[in-house]
Amino acid sequence: MPSTWKPFPRSVGAVPAVVAAVAVTVTLAVVAGVATAQSGVTDPRSSLDLGTRLAVNVGAGFVVNLLLGGALVALGPEYAAEKFDEFRDDAGETVVWGLIVGIGVPIALAVLAITIIGLVVAIPGVFVLAAVGIVGSAVMVGIIGSFLTHGDDPDGTAVLVGALVLALATAIPVLGGLINWLVTLPGVGMVGHDLYRSWRG
Repeated sequence: MPSTWKPFPRSVGAVPAVVAAVAVTVTLAVVAGVATAQSGVTDPRSSLDLGTRLAVNVGAGFVVNLLLGGALVALGPEYAAEKFDEFRDDAGETVVWGLIVGIGVPIALAVLAITIIGLVVAIPGVFVLAAVGIVGSAVMVGIIGSFLTHGDDPDGTAVLVGALVLALATAIPVLGGLINWLVTLPGVGMVGHDLYRSWRG
């Protein structure tokens, strides 16, 4: 039975632009990490006291969130607004899709990677999943900021507020990683769902 879903024209064009922007950031981060590892340089934060480490983590998190959220709002404002409406209308569905994409897909890729043929599919799948995670994070920066500022659509102010709040929350020792995963989950679900619907046509 043919699918009755029709893709949203305004959102489809925004996705490649956003993915391209964040892909550049990821590539630079990977290159920098490899260079640091090869040079044997230790993390300077390891010698800092707790308060200073927290301040560094908050600052770094704020900059990363600001760049991701700002790139999404600048390159795909209509897509950001659409995801805000989608989350507001049915947050539960976005979380369910987040669990599917964030847990189910990695498990499926791990199973595929057991065989040589499956590995051919799993490797590009990992990169696609990473891109989905980055765009999903950017989506949630704008959404959280919009809710906190009582705005209708994500804008520059929403991105600033969302980036700061997420940076503060995710910098909490021990719980920061869990908070980041939970907050990002709906965004990952929405972006992954978009890709799935586009694939189905």
